[in-house]
Amino acid sequence: MPKVTEEYRVARRDEIADAALRAFRRKGFQATSMAEIIAESGLSAGAIYGHYPSKSAIVVEVAARVVDARVHDIERLSELTPMLAPPAIPRMLALGMLKAVGSPAIMVQLWGEGMTDPEVGLLATDVVERLRSALTQYVSLWHRRTHGTPADEADRLAVEQVPLFIATVQGYVLQASIVPDFDGEAYLAAVEKYLPR
Repeated sequence: MPKVTEEYRVARRDEIADAALRAFRRKGFQATSMAEIIAESGLSAGAIYGHYPSKSAIVVEVAARVVDARVHDIERLSELTPMLAPPAIPRMLALGMLKAVGSPAIMVQLWGEGMTDPEVGLLATDVVERLRSALTQYVSLWHRRTHGTPADEADRLAVEQVPLFIATVQGYVLQASIVPDFDGEAYLAAVEKYLPR
């Protein structure tokens, strides 16, 4: 039997996760069955279940990829001179997540599923913690570089301010999902104008 490489396994998992995301975009997370994910992927049920034991496991993989990309975006911003002001980061995060998942409603469904599915709930907690950690480091560094704030004070300011930045992203996603006349551009412009610097 030929040996399967790690690169092949990763590529196959990505293929399955991409197929699941396409299905989720069409029908939403809750309404999409494993059978529909299998059909969308063009693979056998055995191939799917060999990589993912459940739909929740696929969701966890998809969400982890999206968050990894956003954390990487924040880390790259730290290398810029001058650094992007923190109130501009919610725009990058919200639009980056929406581009990756295709619909804000999918993200809201995922949050809702986290209330009843422990695996998805742990994922939701992990997502917030990872974003909070990356943003806290960024905001603290921004205060030190931009305002010359001492490290201890910059850390304290970051801890205070970061929940606001995360909440604005969550607010954008929720309103984009349920408010028919939501003006996302006006919302993000207000975030950039009024959030602390």
